[in-house]
Amino acid sequence: MLAVASLVGAVSGATAEEVVKAAAGSSPEVGATLEMREDLVQEPSIWQVLSAQYEVPTTPPQNPFISGLRDAPARLTLRDAVLTSVQNNPGVIAESLTPLAQQTGILEAQAQFDPLFATEAGFGRQSDPVKNFLNAGSEGDIRVSATNANWDFSLSKMLKTGGAFSVDWNNARTTNDAILGVGGVPFQLFNPELVPQLAATLNQPLLRGFGLYFTSLRIRIAEASTDTAIENYKAAVANFIRSVITNYWAVVGLEERLDVLKGSLELAEKTVRDNRTRVDVGVLPPVAVLESQAEAARRKEDVIVATNDLRQARLALRQQVYLPSDNPFLPRAVEPIDRPTSDQVHVMVEEALQIAMEKRPEIQAAKLTIKGRELNTALQENAVLPKLDLFGSVGVNGLAGSNTTEEVEYFEGNYGDALDTMVDGRFYGYQAGIRIEIPIGNAGAKARATRARVEEQQSFTRYRQTVSDVNLEVGRAVSDLLSDQERVETTRVARELSEQNLRNQTKRYEVGMVTTTDLLQFQNDLASAQVAHIQSMIEFNISQAELERAQGTLLSRFNVTIEPRGETHTPWWATF
Repeated sequence: MLAVASLVGAVSGATAEEVVKAAAGSSPEVGATLEMREDLVQEPSIWQVLSAQYEVPTTPPQNPFISGLRDAPARLTLRDAVLTSVQNNPGVIAESLTPLAQQTGILEAQAQFDPLFATEAGFGRQSDPVKNFLNAGSEGDIRVSATNANWDFSLSKMLKTGGAFSVDWNNARTTNDAILGVGGVPFQLFNPELVPQLAATLNQPLLRGFGLYFTSLRIRIAEASTDTAIENYKAAVANFIRSVITNYWAVVGLEERLDVLKGSLELAEKTVRDNRTRVDVGVLPPVAVLESQAEAARRKEDVIVATNDLRQARLALRQQVYLPSDNPFLPRAVEPIDRPTSDQVHVMVEEALQIAMEKRPEIQAAKLTIKGRELNTALQENAVLPKLDLFGSVGVNGLAGSNTTEEVEYFEGNYGDALDTMVDGRFYGYQAGIRIEIPIGNAGAKARATRARVEEQQSFTRYRQTVSDVNLEVGRAVSDLLSDQERVETTRVARELSEQNLRNQTKRYEVGMVTTTDLLQFQNDLASAQVAHIQSMIEFNISQAELERAQGTLLSRFNVTIEPRGETHTPWWATF
């Protein structure tokens, strides 16, 4: 219900123009909003949890509906399109929650140090038949009965040293219906009898599970896993932005290509009209009209295909940008307004590689994976050790009650007197010892340790592979960029020469020095040159984005910031 509510709220709460304006801020909010994150980490109230036990705790998702398909497209710059997409695309929002889910592992690892407070109160009565003279009560009574009550408290926690510490405070009250005894001397000196006990217990590992470093291993592993998830999310966002840029320029390129093909079709149709005129005056044979008509039909087909290609590209861009509309399931159409640039760039492979080694999130994620695997190896190898524990306990107890005979005068009193007896130090108990456990074979722990070492070695090898892959991507990106930069200039010259050639050949055609076939071919050559120049411009701009992605600087280009994990909050009870 939360996800649907947040989506509908985000869509219906602001217009597309407001969303674009907010996205163009200096530090846009990427993926899930802060409000959504806070809602997810907020604990439900006890009443919400209890109510879920009596009703199905699910909400059917909203049924999609069809509307807003004919809304006017929003005119966006490339920057607006990118920032709007990283804020509103459902896939990016879902992906942004992965680090948040991973971060719960830190809290889960810290839970081992959480104190556990427990309390218990009970009441009972036992009535048994008389079995012998020792159990005989008053004359004629064939049963012996007693009432028992207890109220106990305990507090336990795991220590940073790996030890388990607990404090138990137990209280018991016993009341007998009949005072049993022999020769007038009662067996039970107090009725009721009050017995408080206070004890502290410690079990401290000395081999397996020992040490401040070891007890924090699971927390450090969870932190490394969270940091890795954040770096992987950065890489996913960079890849997504690169895809948005590609689709944006693809739409621009297809728009200009369609204009070129429409212009070529107009030239063919003009040639058909001119040929008809010349056939009518007897300058050209009728076959010239058929030839020009066939070429015009072919070019019309090209326009139809190009129109559909543009429509498909616009749908893909619309789906990626996901600009909110009145319909939360169907984003508003967008129309690019930027045009490709051909500014000269200067890039060196060595500099690009150095930047990539420092900024590529995939490399940082691979390093963090190594760190996590190393920590896990230490954790699993510790489990191979024998178990050597030092244990001990110390406690005091007290006693009070109502005396059943005048010959006993001590411990007479109430519960407060029993507590005074407990804390005066006269009645105590203690024990200490060493516990040794040596598993024979220990195959399970050894297998887990071996698997941890294998995974650690795999992480080193994959790190090398990641660095090599980045090296390859940067090299290809630089090569493509420089190549596309040269293509822009070359295709520009080819386009200008084709334009000049067509003008000259048109003049020759008008005086009968060029055939219809030649003229149509010159027109096709110009269209091909214009399309090639457009395509080189588009690919040049895409190559720039690809190089920035390969270097790890694409996010900073658009001021897209993904916050790091931050310091782990440690509650005071987890510091000892």
